Amino acid sequence: MTMKYIGATLILLSAVVCCWLPCRAAGDSAGGNKPDHELGLFLDFAAFYNPASDKIRLEVYYQLYSHVLQFEPKGGGFVAAYECVIRVKDRSGLQIDSYTQDREIRVNDERRTTSRLDFRTNQTSFELDPGKYEVALTLRDMKSARMISREVKLKLKDFDAKKPRLSDIEFVMATGPVDQEPSVFDKGSLAVVPSVSREFGGAGDDRVAYYIEIYRGRDSMSSVFVETTIRSERGSMAYRDSLTAELGNAVTRQFREVSLSNLKPGDYHLEVILRGRRNKKLDQKEKAFRVEWTQEALLRNDFKEVLNILSLIATSEEIDELKKHESYDDRVHAIEAFWLSRDPTPGTVENETRSEFYRRVRYANKNFGYFRQRGWYSDRGRTYIRYGEPDQIDDFPISPNRRPYQIWHYYQGGRYLKFTFIDENEDGDYRLMYPFDGMDQRPDF
Repeated sequence: MTMKYIGATLILLSAVVCCWLPCRAAGDSAGGNKPDHELGLFLDFAAFYNPASDKIRLEVYYQLYSHVLQFEPKGGGFVAAYECVIRVKDRSGLQIDSYTQDREIRVNDERRTTSRLDFRTNQTSFELDPGKYEVALTLRDMKSARMISREVKLKLKDFDAKKPRLSDIEFVMATGPVDQEPSVFDKGSLAVVPSVSREFGGAGDDRVAYYIEIYRGRDSMSSVFVETTIRSERGSMAYRDSLTAELGNAVTRQFREVSLSNLKPGDYHLEVILRGRRNKKLDQKEKAFRVEWTQEALLRNDFKEVLNILSLIATSEEIDELKKHESYDDRVHAIEAFWLSRDPTPGTVENETRSEFYRRVRYANKNFGYFRQRGWYSDRGRTYIRYGEPDQIDDFPISPNRRPYQIWHYYQGGRYLKFTFIDENEDGDYRLMYPFDGMDQRPDF
């Protein structure tokens, strides 16, 4: 199967996105939760209608990152193993279906065992009636016995078969033609790999992609209007279009892409509205997604922020040189040259330094933001971006006699660094205390 990957970062992962076959198949749905990247496990859902059985096919997606598993050397490579169990319970707590898979992962490069870019994606499905359900996923590392759990409660609504209706929105990481061997990702003539984290953006990643189905129902309508809107978290419109969809079959499948060139990093809502005769609304579906980083969008709309972020690792001379470029094309070439000068493996597809830098920016934005301040701009965020994950964090929450504070220790790489952050106003804004470079301090552990 030849997949079309949405963005260069995803192309890097093409070798590790595996089409795993579930132990049992069945059904439809919607909803999802979005945990911290460092926990390394994402879970999401989408609901689809099965006209043949008049049931809902609840598709359950999960995405597992390598860095949460324990790898061991074996046969010239590295091996990890895990067990995944997904259970579906009805509103009374009774288990009505389940899925179990044991999986062994082999990699040749030791860097992939701790990579925060290397992941596997899988899905299974359950055929269900309308109603309220709880989906619980438990993943157990077979070597370390560590367990990670996710659970979500959701309500599956009846797909009224009289009028045309919409499926849920499935965000897409990659597509391709179906292979001779059936895959859990197959939808008609298209194989659709879900974007479980619902995150878009990255080096070369310039589109948000999604898949929907339109169900004709029993109405004699031959076509419908599909209206698509993207709004920011504050509600301002960032994108809108409308097209006509012909309803020749019981199920009309649509894969669509929207450019991210005008979307700054942040949270968005994708809304799809189905309209019939006289512009009457027939159905509506909405789903959240996040733009993590789009170099193109920031270069077009906020070059100042691009330079501010890069100033965390660039010299003042490099920033001054980048400021000289005024046109979009010149800025693109200058930024590419900047990263090329820091590429530890020139000639390969991945620039590991750039990938790790933007991973840290994304992590900082997720974990160290407060109020409307971006996490990368906070003291903890800037420290994390410069130095990476601390080797040890001493966390002291609020008490009657002191303000909350944290101490970050770095003791690998040949030198010891210690950073102390205090939340003076108890508002989540942890400020870095002197010395700001973390040096010339004694370990206190």
